[in-house]
Amino acid sequence: MILVSGYYGFDNLGDEAILAALVADLLALGVGREDIVVLSNNPAQTEKALGVKALPRYDVKQFWRRLGSARLFISGGGSLLQDVTSKRSIPYYLGLVELALLRKVPVVMYGQGLGPVRNRFLRFWVKRAFQRSSGCSVRDEGSLQFLKELGIPEGNIELCADPVFQQELAAKETSRSRRILLNLRPYRGWEQQRREWVQLVMFWKDEGFSVEFVPLGPGDQEMGKSLQEQCLSLDVRENLTLGSLGAVFAGADIFVSMRLHGLIFSVLNDCQAFGLNYDPKVAAICQQLNVPYWELDALTGLGKKVEQVLAEADAYRQEYRKALVGLRQGALKNREMLDRVLR
Repeated sequence: MILVSGYYGFDNLGDEAILAALVADLLALGVGREDIVVLSNNPAQTEKALGVKALPRYDVKQFWRRLGSARLFISGGGSLLQDVTSKRSIPYYLGLVELALLRKVPVVMYGQGLGPVRNRFLRFWVKRAFQRSSGCSVRDEGSLQFLKELGIPEGNIELCADPVFQQELAAKETSRSRRILLNLRPYRGWEQQRREWVQLVMFWKDEGFSVEFVPLGPGDQEMGKSLQEQCLSLDVRENLTLGSLGAVFAGADIFVSMRLHGLIFSVLNDCQAFGLNYDPKVAAICQQLNVPYWELDALTGLGKKVEQVLAEADAYRQEYRKALVGLRQGALKNREMLDRVLR
């Protein structure tokens, strides 16, 4: 049995895509679905979606019992180990790692996007976890550099790519439909910039675009509905799943997204991505993909910039398609790391 922890069961499509990729990795390595047990905020939903077993994520007693027959504990992937959005995240995830090590169960840190970690004790704890893991992979150069600064030898870390990149590029028609997809997630400057976002949506409408709001995680839907109150023609998508996302991107020209995995979903569906940088990880993924991004401290000029990118869409498409080739190879390295540990 293999135990898995991450930010699963919270209706965050990015994290659910990571879990789907991790399960695909384990299946490809000969692990049966019935031998994969996921800690989830919604165990029934996780079991139904992936055909694996699931436990309530805060049921420590049951987790402890399962460790008694586990051959491996996997922590990841995604932005689990940071102390910016929550001070409880690192203690929770590394607490599980400590329990696994206490029961002498090998630990793998899988597809991690690390930092920022500002607290000195938490930095020490992250270092300790990676030092004692049987294998670890990170999804970007910044995470690799972070671990090196903590004193983890580079040879002990596998630089990969986000596991979601193992998905094949979807075929897409290149005809333009003048559709802009928009994703916003809760952020500190929202109340001050809400009016500007309304003006931006109206600007694109006046320019002849249809604008659709695409929620991908907790809090997004409420932001879309808030915009819709003042832009009645704004279409806010509802009840999206990994299976229904492809239809959303079909025929769209560009996806303007705050969420990292929104940008990944966009290019995998051959739709131009445009990042809204609220966190260093967004800038990092945009640089990996060779797609443009905008700093959120000021929105003046964003509407025109999006139109400029659309005017040069063919050149941008060539760039992100080239980037996807290497990123898919990098994503598959996560599986190779798992294979070495399992063998």
